[in-house]
Amino acid sequence: MIADCVLNATDSIVLISADSDLVPPLEFIQKHYPEKRIKVYFPPSNFSSDLKDNVTHHSSKPVLMHKNERRFRDAIMPDEVSDGVKTYVIPEKWIPNNIVK
Repeated sequence: MIADCVLNATDSIVLISADSDLVPPLEFIQKHYPEKRIKVYFPPSNFSSDLKDNVTHHSSKPVLMHKNERRFRDAIMPDEVSDGVKTYVIPEKWIPNNIVK
């Protein structure tokens, strides 16, 4: 996240985690790159008060994934995408063993 800010390779950061160890990097970004938008999503059954307090303090609102499951499912790209010329397929190694197509 910090490298992307330093290299100006991002306008927005999306963090999906409940790990409070990520508060210091977020604070660094918020202090040195205040123009970068940061959104924190908490995975189902995980939560961090420290992360929530940080993003709330910086005028953002954390999102609880279990309360927005439909939104996240709708945002998942299909395993195969075509641009009309070429078709791109998700690599087999990215597919978890427990998912049957």
